[in-house]
Amino acid sequence: MLIANPIYDAVFKFLLDDTSIARRLLSVIIDEEILELDIRPQEQITYSDVFMVRVFRLDFKAVVRLRTGEIKKILIELQKGKELIDLMRFRRYLGINYQQTDNSELILDRPASEPLPIITIYFLGFRLTNIAVPVVRVNRVYTDVTTGDVLPVKEEFIEKLTHDCIVIQIPRLTMRYQTRVERVLAVFNQRFVINSSNRLLDFPTDMEDDLTNDMAKRLARARADESVRQQLDADEEIDNAIERFIREKSKELEAKDQLLDEKDKALEDKDKALEDKDKALEDKDKA
Repeated sequence: MLIANPIYDAVFKFLLDDTSIARRLLSVIIDEEILELDIRPQEQITYSDVFMVRVFRLDFKAVVRLRTGEIKKILIELQKGKELIDLMRFRRYLGINYQQTDNSELILDRPASEPLPIITIYFLGFRLTNIAVPVVRVNRVYTDVTTGDVLPVKEEFIEKLTHDCIVIQIPRLTMRYQTRVERVLAVFNQRFVINSSNRLLDFPTDMEDDLTNDMAKRLARARADESVRQQLDADEEIDNAIERFIREKSKELEAKDQLLDEKDKALEDKDKALEDKDKALEDKDKA
């Protein structure tokens, strides 16, 4: 089955515009049952002196049922990054989410609204240096500093000032599906890319997982969607412009380095000539 490649923002957004798929996918990733999901797409544009770069992320408000049976509301922030330099952007948007007043729950019997806990999910298009596994879950642990014991409790104050995190390294996804989250994330596996086009994946027709198959069918529809194709064309133009800019800057830096090397060599030759002259004067004085 040919499906659109969800590493592209336009395809990724098309996939998660299906509320049922988004709810089920996020439930698998955060390992909690999501009962209700409110999708709030955030597409931002940032400018530089040379080109325009579109920044895409998704924010969700969710009602989840914890393993204890407790029902609670949380925020889920999902971001995609192609390069390591996206780190500062991740930090900036996380800070924005903490500051927004609508990311809180109004408590009727209290004077002010209370902030909701945040879970962040990062889809990375690059490999982390020290972590070789495709999916990493970073959970907070409460530790008694005096004894070193892990405290088996949660405190609301701490929960709303810190957050859990899931990191997905797309280049490290494999064909070995040891867990359900790995089977579900198979639609992002770039090993299925068709050589003639990075936009398409040749995906198996039956992954023996209802959610994975539903996601594949949704991505097959994205392949034929005209608005998605137009957005992909625009994305490629932006990527090509950035690559040209980087190549030009690299050439400029190489030219500057070469000029500096030539200047350094000229100075070395001048220093050597002065040394030879000094030595000749010393020999003359001795004579």
